Amino acid sequence: MNPAVFLDAGVLPGFSTIMGVKKMTTPIFPFLRASSFVLVVLLLACLGSSARSIRKDVVVMNNGDHFTGQVKRLQNGLLFLETEYVSGNIALDWNQVQSVQSTAVYRIVLNNGKILEGKIQRASGEKTVNDDFVIHEATEEVQLPSADITSIDTKKPTFWRQLQGSIDFGYSYASGNGQSSLNLDTDATYKTKAWEVVTSVSSTFSGQTGAASTNVQEWDTTFAKFLNRNSFVASLTDFLHSSRQDLNLRTTLGGGYGRYLKRTTNSSLAWLGGIVYINESFDSAGQPSDQSMEAVAGLQYNYVRFNFGEFNSQLRVFPGLTDTGRVRLTTNNALTIKLRNNFQLQFTFWDNFDSRPPTTARKNELGISSGIGWSF
Repeated sequence: MNPAVFLDAGVLPGFSTIMGVKKMTTPIFPFLRASSFVLVVLLLACLGSSARSIRKDVVVMNNGDHFTGQVKRLQNGLLFLETEYVSGNIALDWNQVQSVQSTAVYRIVLNNGKILEGKIQRASGEKTVNDDFVIHEATEEVQLPSADITSIDTKKPTFWRQLQGSIDFGYSYASGNGQSSLNLDTDATYKTKAWEVVTSVSSTFSGQTGAASTNVQEWDTTFAKFLNRNSFVASLTDFLHSSRQDLNLRTTLGGGYGRYLKRTTNSSLAWLGGIVYINESFDSAGQPSDQSMEAVAGLQYNYVRFNFGEFNSQLRVFPGLTDTGRVRLTTNNALTIKLRNNFQLQFTFWDNFDSRPPTTARKNELGISSGIGWSF
């Protein structure tokens, strides 16, 4: 998982497909609907934040181009700059940036996991020059190669400006068989020097005239406390409803220890291991509620390609501890193609697998979806 996790177009139609159909016997949970609403409100609040003056930072590229504006952050190999003459942020290739000068205070993460805070400056000159990046901390000055920088984030004065996230929506309808589907995904991240919180809500609905409908709703939150360098401890909270698996509600609470195996400006790979508590209630008649303890082992991978988009993949395996022999698996994979003005196209594949579901339920809840979204 990613603790840093373990973001000009018209409205484009999306599609959503759920493999298999199972009649829904319970209403949608109010708390899941409420959580979706809260996340959407948070994202809209960030979008509608009051106007402010643009700082006069200076970025010079290898080809001599100069940009004046406000350096927002370095993320996934892209340096984001806000200007007064361009709608939205400009994304610059970090490998082609020659120099940066800014008066703001930033949170800088190195590829060895160390986190620093201070004003930044990237010196002009050849790319091969060592220690071309300077961090002016409160008590000392740190010089290091720019290749050692993994991410840079502005220290923002308010909670709303510190949030990063996205919202994606997709819908499709086929008149031939009366089939319609809808998917809504939102996520938000709040980062500090010592910890971060990542929360996401996803809802997928599918129905057809004269046939039963299916729906899947999930709310997932991860809190990560950074330890020395690339290691961290994390708490996991997840609520899942799946009509196809006769799952009224599965509550997952737990935590564990994780570590980055790789972290660069355009990719990262991390693992997590721990223990979780599971409480499940089912729609199936005669299937009682169940409580159990499970181990958890997971991987989170992220890759970004300049001027195209990014790929995120998460895999978690839950072997049963008190329910010996039972194994659950969840995976979420998303390909995001960047458009203009922070808009994006997203294609998602996900799967929830249970080796020992209720006798009337399927083992898999598998879905593919696409839609258009906006990130900040």
